[in-house]
Amino acid sequence: MKFLSVANKSLVFVLSMSTVFATAAQAVPRPIVPEPALRLHFASHQPKYTVKQLPSGKKMKLHFVGPLIFADGDQALLLSYESDFKLDDMSKLKKEVEEIWTYFKQDASLQGFKHAVITVREEPEGPAAKTARVKNFLFEQKDTKWSCLTDPDVGAPTPEEDECDKAADFAKDGKFEEAIAHYTKAVELNPKSISALLNRSTAYETIGEHKKALADLSALLAISPNYVVAYVNRAWSHGRHKEFAEALEDCNKALAIDPKCAAAFNNRAAVYNDLGQYDKSLDDSTKAIDLAPHLAAAYDTRGVARRHLKQFQQAIDDFNKALSLNPKLGEAYYNRAQAYKAIGDTTHATSDEAKAKELGFKKE
Repeated sequence: MKFLSVANKSLVFVLSMSTVFATAAQAVPRPIVPEPALRLHFASHQPKYTVKQLPSGKKMKLHFVGPLIFADGDQALLLSYESDFKLDDMSKLKKEVEEIWTYFKQDASLQGFKHAVITVREEPEGPAAKTARVKNFLFEQKDTKWSCLTDPDVGAPTPEEDECDKAADFAKDGKFEEAIAHYTKAVELNPKSISALLNRSTAYETIGEHKKALADLSALLAISPNYVVAYVNRAWSHGRHKEFAEALEDCNKALAIDPKCAAAFNNRAAVYNDLGQYDKSLDDSTKAIDLAPHLAAAYDTRGVARRHLKQFQQAIDDFNKALSLNPKLGEAYYNRAQAYKAIGDTTHATSDEAKAKELGFKKE
């Protein structure tokens, strides 16, 4: 069963998203990252931007999320949006950029970018105006810490964010009790901290505190009822405990808010696998792959469905693809081993099971 927990402070910014996994042994939060192949709208009958909602409820007019290549060959993750504020109103503009950056910086970190750019557009007014005014905020990461090179006061860490950063460092090392302590301090500083509640819930789930994990996610949804990531994570949490009706309900809620949420399709497919509804799983996992072709877990989920449907070679092909995208996905090695067993290839099956064990995967 491969459910996705999507966490940290990353935001569903783009039309299709996916989940990047850490090693299976660590079971740390699995954040959503932007699909870089988002196409801009140019045709006159299409909208020039996509309206996306921040967890706070504020709506933003998103133009683009994707890689930007500098003249020296270095790359940055770019987010371009249209603001309702004038570029001259720097006080309001900086607050808006800071809110977006709170979530966007996690996306940049998880994709390995050392630079990120937020481009704010102010649309021209009047029939004679042809060119939009823009302002760029350039961010750089050094030693895991981000700073704004163009406006140093933008994105300066708050005490709450410092606690979340400390917690994240402990979580990466598998020290979840210590991580929870720091996330709790962050919540004490800001009871509405989306990052702290989201990540603490994943840490609780990882150490077996299922009810506490659900409580954090429910508290988060009380703050931000349309926060897709919270529904996806709660589905993951329910799925781990075979609460399949609840998991399906949360996946459906996520998809009602964002019909192109790849993680929600994958989680629902994983539920269908556990329920033995393999045709439905095949359909949903294929949708997840279509939306996010670099989503390793979706190939693993589809491979499980195909193995049970006795499509063994196609299943192996899916597991191969999953492992090409994430070589440390222990569950994919285990699942590929079962497909090899089904066709009588005990040599490869034994090798894959050993690799899954080496990576810390244990069949639930």
